[in-house]
Amino acid sequence: MRHSVTGRRPSCAPPADAEAMRARIFAAAEAAFSAEGFHVATMDGIARRAGCSKKTIYKLFGSKEDLFLGLLDRSKEAVHRIRIDRAKEPEAALAEFLEESSRVILSPGAVSQRRMIMAEYTHSPALLAAAERRGTGTARLALEAYLAELERGGGHEIGDAREAAQMLMGMALGAFHHRLLLGVIPAPPAEAVRRRIARAVRIYLRGTRREAAAA
Repeated sequence: MRHSVTGRRPSCAPPADAEAMRARIFAAAEAAFSAEGFHVATMDGIARRAGCSKKTIYKLFGSKEDLFLGLLDRSKEAVHRIRIDRAKEPEAALAEFLEESSRVILSPGAVSQRRMIMAEYTHSPALLAAAERRGTGTARLALEAYLAELERGGGHEIGDAREAAQMLMGMALGAFHHRLLLGVIPAPPAEAVRRRIARAVRIYLRGTRREAAAA
């Protein structure tokens, strides 16, 4: 890289495609946070990985905390694009939604981000609280709304929608997610995830049907 006579690395202005620069910085930040942890990683180190100046990163993101939360927002956007097809029967609609959600929640990037969030608990409680309002938790909110609709339809006794959504997601994806966080398993085969989801949905819907709940 060419240096100025002062010995400083030149500021690298964002390219014409600002999104390309942001993507480079996000990739560099994710690599740095994963390798070193948020608390240890520095903006200088991220700038070196991205091949630009620290000034450029601050111009685009403002702070290291904002950069980290920006990473989580990217996951949130991916989850927001997932919809529950209300034209389908509940079993098919829920299975499809959970399968699409699993491709985000169980992805290497999402697992890495969750590890970072957990590691920052003692260092940055405020950052952790902000992180919890972002990311893949939005999938659970969509599920809560759908389950509440099922109860209003009269066919199922759901109870507390938040607890119900946590229960179903835990049954379908919890074991995979937990073991991925611990590094016990590599990415599970898609077919294994699909089978687990299908079984969890069947068990859940059978158990919450009005006649079953009243038995």
